[in-house]
Amino acid sequence: MKKSFLSALMLASMLSGTAQAETIFEAMESAYENNPTLQSQRAYLRSIDENAAIARSGFRPTISLNGGYNDLKTNDDLENSTNEGQNGTTISADITQPIFSGFSTVNTVKSTDSAIRAAQNSLMNVEQETLLSASTAYFDVIQNKAIVDLQKNNEKLLKKRLDETLERFKVGEVTRTDVSQAKARYSSAQADRIDSEGTLESSIAEYVRIIGNEPKDLTEPGDINKYLPKDFRSAYEYAKEHNYSIQQARHQLDSQTYNVAAQTGALLPVVNLTGSVSKNNSDPYGYDGEHTTDNVEWGVNMSVPLYDAGETRAKIRQSKYQKWQAQEEVLAAERQVRYDIKNAWEFMVTNKARISSIKDQVKANEVALDGVQKEEALGNRTILDVLNAYQELLNSNVEEVKAKRDYYVSSMQLLMAMGKLTAKDLALNVELYDAQKYYDETKGKWLTLSIDD
Repeated sequence: MKKSFLSALMLASMLSGTAQAETIFEAMESAYENNPTLQSQRAYLRSIDENAAIARSGFRPTISLNGGYNDLKTNDDLENSTNEGQNGTTISADITQPIFSGFSTVNTVKSTDSAIRAAQNSLMNVEQETLLSASTAYFDVIQNKAIVDLQKNNEKLLKKRLDETLERFKVGEVTRTDVSQAKARYSSAQADRIDSEGTLESSIAEYVRIIGNEPKDLTEPGDINKYLPKDFRSAYEYAKEHNYSIQQARHQLDSQTYNVAAQTGALLPVVNLTGSVSKNNSDPYGYDGEHTTDNVEWGVNMSVPLYDAGETRAKIRQSKYQKWQAQEEVLAAERQVRYDIKNAWEFMVTNKARISSIKDQVKANEVALDGVQKEEALGNRTILDVLNAYQELLNSNVEEVKAKRDYYVSSMQLLMAMGKLTAKDLALNVELYDAQKYYDETKGKWLTLSIDD
């Protein structure tokens, strides 16, 4: 038997497209450029980048300009006399240049840089989550649109069957029971169509929320095997080096390791170079003319910490626990990635096999429907048998649509677990966000207040 109208409609809705059709990659490009969650995470990373400049400030001098005016009047009660006062102005410039801080500044800079790299990997995870959400929304719209088309066609066929049954009832060929069964199935088809339309509208709303525009003539991506690994082992080996959650955890461990050293440095001496230039103008006790004094002073100061009520030692112990925590989080990330890879791989393989089996089921149900209709015309089958055959064919068509959606989503989940669901790996036509560039620009800023410089 030739493919039924049901199957043809399903394939048309899933595979056809116009010249203006939006591909999965175009949808992900829109999400990459416009998704507010991803944009806010980029802004957050820019704020974290400022920690690099803050940490490096420990190497830089501090300079202050000070000025003052004083006017002193003296009243001596014992002699019952009042003396003329003293007034004057003072202005000075002071500078302090750190020389040695117990290696705390050096290790704080290293800790901060590692923490920023961890945040950069966190941003990449948000990017992947955004693209996964965009692709899932894309496939949900395709799936739900196809199901609506299938339900509409099913409703149309059952309406035709109900009309035929009513005509046959008028001439006494069928019973009232047959009419009631046909009516019940038609009403059920109407309810299913309404429900599927509501689900479609919900998926369209989700699509707009994530991607930013209404879906139009969406099409399947076709063959995506070029993005996928050959087997589970190659997927896992790639993920061990490229998964962003693992890299984030490793950089966080580096950060905590340097933080222990930075906290320990607080037990060592601190040496600063200081300098001061001052000018003092005064008119003491009514003498004629001003007296000016110029001072230039510099020196080297050293401070040796002995005991600070236990605060420094508590911070050192605290940093060691934090390092311990970071070590466990690396192990947890590695285990989680293996689980994610295994889960996504098996789900993808299973759905691929399901698609093949369901296609066979669809063909078998098409043949069965054709046979049941012919047997019913000869009186060997009931109308209920025909209605059941319609339903079984519809169910298998819907299952095929769902299996295709699940296969593509599980493929995207596998790419994300590997660390390959990025704009760069997918070669999206967008301007890639360069987090390293912004970090390099930020860490060297000394004076600017502008966030755009």
